[in-house]
Amino acid sequence: MSAARIFADHAAGSPVRTEVAELLAALYRDGIGNPNGGHAEARRARALLDEARASLAETFEVESRQVTFTGSASEALALALSSELSDAGTLLTTAAEHRGARALANRHQAAGGSVELIPVSTSGAWHLDGLRSRPNAVGLLAISSGELGTEQDLPALRALWPESDSGALILDAVQAVASRALRFSETGATHLVIGSAKLEGPAGIAALISAPDRRLKPLVPGGGQERGRRGGTEAVPLAAAFAHAVTLTAREREGTRRHLNALSDAFDDALGAPEGHGLRRTGPADRTNRLPGHHSYAANWALGDDLVAALDHAGLAISTGSACISGSREPSEALAACGLSDDESRGGIRISFGRTNSIGEAERAAAIVAATCARIREQELTGVRST
Repeated sequence: MSAARIFADHAAGSPVRTEVAELLAALYRDGIGNPNGGHAEARRARALLDEARASLAETFEVESRQVTFTGSASEALALALSSELSDAGTLLTTAAEHRGARALANRHQAAGGSVELIPVSTSGAWHLDGLRSRPNAVGLLAISSGELGTEQDLPALRALWPESDSGALILDAVQAVASRALRFSETGATHLVIGSAKLEGPAGIAALISAPDRRLKPLVPGGGQERGRRGGTEAVPLAAAFAHAVTLTAREREGTRRHLNALSDAFDDALGAPEGHGLRRTGPADRTNRLPGHHSYAANWALGDDLVAALDHAGLAISTGSACISGSREPSEALAACGLSDDESRGGIRISFGRTNSIGEAERAAAIVAATCARIREQELTGVRST
């Protein structure tokens, strides 16, 4: 009898946890309707939406009116950026950002705007000196990197970003919320993006938290939903499930971090030195600066997609550096920004454990990685391609 598969791709999105799925199912069974009507059913839906918004506001210590629900984190980033950045404005970002953020930067540049890249270290950490002489630029940065696992120095960023700045600071906190307690006022952000799927919540829902003095320009005009910031009927069950997932994440954060660190210890001990398997560790070597449960490597002897496919065949579900770049044969821009060669940048993989993984799974995952790397490298040496 074959061993059960191991899911170790939580940085791409965790399965919806039981409590959240049960709430979501119950709301759909109850037939929650449009929250913008004038009848009792609509008032109940509005009350649930208001409760979800208030719950997120309480977690991040803002007022409810500062929270705007969107359909995805990518949409929230686009909404914030289009509201703050003029066509001729300057955007500050890094080459190590999530592909969605880089796509927004590329679009701005193609339209004639200026994009300046903040350099990063070999571990993906920001070199923040580039911010000192850019007082009017709009910043677009992720607090934690899903591809590299890098947890950035947020206090240092805030110290270099003047509060009187006429520009804006847009922070992507999608990966960070699970491991960090974030108070909006302490981030220094003008806008903070949070998502659901990385928190064992449903996909298709996210939120933008904005400073109270900022006016959002809707990407999709509509009937005045979300205070006129986003057209379209609000997805009440998704919003309620999202808020519940955030509450559970915040309540269990410290215990989950300890569990993920134990998983990482078990994985590292079982795997041994990555170099012995032809792998180069990417991202921070120091776990205190890395997302808990996150492991990333690069190989110069195989494509990341081929490694992912081989590991999948062996029963281990992981991804290349980012699930959004799976299927691409191009070098990872994030790995290249950290100084890796083109071959290494094409050979990135990411293993990310979650709350539901066990110590035994972490140890077995390491054994699968070791065996798969050995098999593929042997086949490369003998001229036999893996399938």
